[in-house]
Amino acid sequence: MQDVRRARTTDHTTLVECVQRWWGDSRTPEQSRELSLLLPRLFLQHFADTSLVLEDEQAIRAFLVGFYSADHAEEAYIHFVGVDPESRKQGLARRLYTTFFERAAAAGRTEVRAITSPQNTGSIAFHQAMGFELEAGDREVDGIPVHSDYDGPGQDRVAFRRKLGAPEIRTLAPFTTRAATPQDFDTIVSVVDDWWGRAASRDLTRVFVNHFYETSLIAERDGELAGFVIGFLSPSNPQEAYIHFTGVAPAWRRTGLGSFLYERFFTMARAHNRTVVKAITSPQNARSIAFHRALGFIPSDPITDYDGPALDRVTFRREL
Repeated sequence: MQDVRRARTTDHTTLVECVQRWWGDSRTPEQSRELSLLLPRLFLQHFADTSLVLEDEQAIRAFLVGFYSADHAEEAYIHFVGVDPESRKQGLARRLYTTFFERAAAAGRTEVRAITSPQNTGSIAFHQAMGFELEAGDREVDGIPVHSDYDGPGQDRVAFRRKLGAPEIRTLAPFTTRAATPQDFDTIVSVVDDWWGRAASRDLTRVFVNHFYETSLIAERDGELAGFVIGFLSPSNPQEAYIHFTGVAPAWRRTGLGSFLYERFFTMARAHNRTVVKAITSPQNARSIAFHRALGFIPSDPITDYDGPALDRVTFRREL
């Protein structure tokens, strides 16, 4: 299975090797090495959080290096993209671009820019197919607007621009979803023992809903509580978000509601530049462990006395 994740600084050496190998079918070794110089380590040191890697069990299959402009608060920029020749024509580049668009929009960016060389007709066609407009240049080559000496003498470029819409607010019929309010605590605490079939309400205190309601979610059907996620953005660890308590009414399990609420929480966390979501459960809760695994969380081994004597826990971590 091919998964998209945020890039890491440690990916730099591998990505440079990919560039030199992947472009070897159309360039000499020296030309491929020169191309890889467009990807210095600084891009992975400073823009890893906004860059993407798509990999499977064997290797990296595609990557996108991009960033959010510091000088133009409305803009995001795609700097370098590569796809393994053996994995081309499978929609991997489209998937990376779409993911970048979604995250840029969630972060408040309203347009994305990119460039390519006038000779790269495949890149020009791809960007047009992805909804980019070609920006007017100072001349045209075969009907394509070109910016002469854009990156220095003789370094002509074609420039692209794509407007982003507002981030999509996903829905899951027949449920409605909204941010929580402090008043929701009483409703939640009145049903969770029935939902769990045990005394679960003791694990949720009013303080979490009183102080983290704006980052928590409520799902309803016909005005009745159907599911919820109580979570927050960590003040002490600015890269992290945390899901503290979640539940779905027994009647609405296996409808995708739990996954939907988590995905909504992930979107909110990304919009606040969080790169990791964490959660915990008990080692006996096999259903919760399977659910978190299915959503891309990596579970720990059981940790003895994590929440106190005899309160063992499994912790989860998911990169956004």
